[in-house]
Amino acid sequence: MMRFFRSNSISSFASIVGLGAILSGLLGLLRYRLLASGLGASRAFDIYVAAFRVPDFIYGLLILGSISATFIPLFTALQSREERNTFISAAFSIIGLGMLILCALLFISAPFFVTLIVPGFDSEAKRMTVLLTRIMLAQPVLLAISNLLTNTLQGFNKFVVSALAPSFYNIGIILGILLSVPHLIPGVQPIFGLEGLAYGVVAGSLLQLAVQLPAFLSLGLSWRPIFRVTSEIKKMFTLMGPRILGVASDQINVMVITAIASTLSLGSITIFSLAQNIQAAPMGIIGIAVATAAFPTLSRAFSHEKRDEFIGTFIQSFTLILFFTISLSLLFIMLRAQIVRVILGTGQFGWDETRLTAASLGIFGMSLFAQTLLPLVARAYYSMRDTKTPVIIGLIGFVVNVGLSFLFVHLLSYANPFSHGIAQSLKLQYIFDIRVIGLALAFSLTVIIEFLLLFLLLLLHIDAKRIGKLNASWLKIVVSAFTMALATYGALRPLATLLNTQTTLGVFLQGFLAGLFGIGVYLVVTHLLKENPLTGKH
Repeated sequence: MMRFFRSNSISSFASIVGLGAILSGLLGLLRYRLLASGLGASRAFDIYVAAFRVPDFIYGLLILGSISATFIPLFTALQSREERNTFISAAFSIIGLGMLILCALLFISAPFFVTLIVPGFDSEAKRMTVLLTRIMLAQPVLLAISNLLTNTLQGFNKFVVSALAPSFYNIGIILGILLSVPHLIPGVQPIFGLEGLAYGVVAGSLLQLAVQLPAFLSLGLSWRPIFRVTSEIKKMFTLMGPRILGVASDQINVMVITAIASTLSLGSITIFSLAQNIQAAPMGIIGIAVATAAFPTLSRAFSHEKRDEFIGTFIQSFTLILFFTISLSLLFIMLRAQIVRVILGTGQFGWDETRLTAASLGIFGMSLFAQTLLPLVARAYYSMRDTKTPVIIGLIGFVVNVGLSFLFVHLLSYANPFSHGIAQSLKLQYIFDIRVIGLALAFSLTVIIEFLLLFLLLLLHIDAKRIGKLNASWLKIVVSAFTMALATYGALRPLATLLNTQTTLGVFLQGFLAGLFGIGVYLVVTHLLKENPLTGKH
C-alpha cells in the first residue's frame, strides 16, 4: 500500500494543497481556453455556464460550504476509532441518500428553475439548458461523497491525494470538451453535441471520487450503512443550519447575477464567468490552500482550549496569504489585458469580448486580497463552532451585491459621468454595451465589505492586541506590493516596443517578463524591509 506524505507544518500542508491547486488551476485555464476557442462568447457558452448553476448551487450549499465547515471540527474531536467509524458511516449514508433524493426532485423540476435562472433565454436555449442541467445533476451526488473522503483524509493530515483530486475533475471536463466542441482537434468531428460537455462534468466528478478511494481505505477505517442520526451527526446538522443560510446567500447571489446577465448582450454570462474563474485561480492556490491546511489545526486547538496555538496559527496563516495576495491583486490589475489575451484571445473569442473580460478581471483584482483571505477568516469562525456570524455577514453581502448590481448595470446603460469614467479608466471606449462590467464591480465591492466586517468582528473573539502588533508587518507587505506594481507597469511599455504584441507569444512574453521583473522587485523590497513570512523574517 502506498505510503502517503504527512507533515506537521502548516506551511508544508499549504504547499501540498497549493501545488495541487496550481495543477488543477492550470487544467481549469486550459478548459476555459478550449471553450473560448471553440465556442467564443456565444449563446452555446452561456447555456453551458447557466446549466452549471443548479448543480453547483446544491454542491456549494450543502457540501462545499456547509458539511466541509462542520465535518472536520467534529471529526478531529473524536478520540476512539469506533467513534470515528460510526460518524463516517452515518455521514456517508445519510448525506449520500439525501443527495440522491434531492437531485432526483431537481431533475423533475429543472424546467422551472432554469426559467428563473435565465429569463432572457429563448425557448430553444432554455430547452438545452434544462437538458445539460439534468445530466449534470449527477455531479453533486458524486462530489458529495468525494468531499467526505477529502475531509476524512484531511482530518488525518493527509493532503496529497485530496489536493490532486480536483485535477481529475478538470481532466474529465476537458475530455468532454474535446469530444463535443468542433474544430478543437484538426480533422476530427465531435462525437457528442453540446450535451457532451455535461457528460464530461459527470466523468470528472467520478474521477475525483475514484482517485481518493485507495487513500481512504489505507486509513483502516470501516464503513457500514448507518441511517441513524447519531449525536455527532445531530451536532453536524445543527451547525450546518446557520451555515446553509450563509452559503445560500452566496449561491443565490450567483443565480441573481446570472439572471441579470442573461438579459444583457449576448455572451455576458460567459464574460463574467470567465473573468471570475480566471481570478479564482489564486484563491484556490493560496487562500483555499492555506485555509484548508490550517483548518484542522485551528479546530484541534480550539477543541483542546489551546488559545495561543489557535491565535498563532491564524496569524501565521493570515500573514502568509497576505504576503502573496496583495501583490497578486495588483498584478491582476496591471496585467489583466495580457492574461486574458493569452488565455482566451483565440479562435471564436472576439476582440470586444476579450476587452470586456480583461476589464472585468481588473475589477476582480481589486478585491482579490479580500476573496483570498475570506476562506481563512471564515474557517476561524467554524473552528470555534460559530457558524452564525458568517451567515449574518453573508446575508448583508447578498443584499448589498444585488442592490449594487442593479444600480451599476443601470448606470452603465446610458451616457453619464459614471459610465464615461468607467469606460475611460478600463479602456472600453467604442464598445456599445459595457453593462456586464457593473456586475464585476458590484461583486468586488461586496466582497471587500464582507471581509472587513468578518475580520473586525473576529478581533472581538481573539487577542486583538497581539494582532495589532502585526500592523507594521502588514504595512510593509502593502508598501512592497505597490512598489512591485510600479515596477511592473514601468516594464510593460519598453517590452511592448521590443516584442511583437500582435502574437500570442509576444503578449505572453510581455506579461511574463513584466510580471517577473515586478516580482523580483517585490522580493528585494520585502527582504530589505525584513518582511518575508516564507523565511520567518518579520
